[in-house]
Amino acid sequence: MAAPLLESDGYRCEAVRRALEYHGGEEMSRHNSSRLSLLKLLVPIAALAAVVAGISCVGLGEDDDPDERFYGYFLRDQKAMEEMGLPVYWLGRGFTAAGLVLEGPYGLEFGGEVEGGGIFMRYVSWLDGTPFVGTNMGLEITVYSPDAWELAKSRILNPRLLPSEGEVTRRTVTVKDRQAELISIPRFTRPVGQLRLILDLDEVLVVAVARSGGQKPGGSDYNIFINSPDLLVQVMQDLRPYPE
Repeated sequence: MAAPLLESDGYRCEAVRRALEYHGGEEMSRHNSSRLSLLKLLVPIAALAAVVAGISCVGLGEDDDPDERFYGYFLRDQKAMEEMGLPVYWLGRGFTAAGLVLEGPYGLEFGGEVEGGGIFMRYVSWLDGTPFVGTNMGLEITVYSPDAWELAKSRILNPRLLPSEGEVTRRTVTVKDRQAELISIPRFTRPVGQLRLILDLDEVLVVAVARSGGQKPGGSDYNIFINSPDLLVQVMQDLRPYPE
């Protein structure tokens, strides 16, 4: 099924998912039974992240506007990039793709830091019409400083797969009159479980990620970009420097 709140794969907060899926810069799957022993080592980390994430994600007062709150985290991180002398690229306050409106950009109070300098943001479509409560699908964008990209590029360009998952496919696409790489990553039984689009904009590197939201009745994915990778390329044509 599609994802609740601001997160994919059934977790209610980005910090929790990252604590479970990442350790030492290597991607893990919580479904991979062969790695359960390593997962046990992450329990204290995940538990701490869950406490922090619970405060961040569900601690909204009656008068607190979650749209402005999560957008405020984006503005906070954008300011940090500005102080580093680096541009931030975004898709505005929202866009429409395949008939769905995706709103954002939303940052995170905790857990969204980019090691080496950068900014993480997420655009979200509320599939059942209930913002910040109901199920959703989205698009993640991370802007990396050159130092941050050096730390992250091996993991991003070379995703690890289980032997049964097949092979990563890559193709060159054009975004903003530049060549970009589109990586399709299988996950478990799904031929495309994640898409990564990597775009070099000289001063910064931009990585857009679409994650499978699960299979709808009839076979298509809840995430429209998983169903149509070319749609992701189309949407990224509107990428532009903040605050344009």
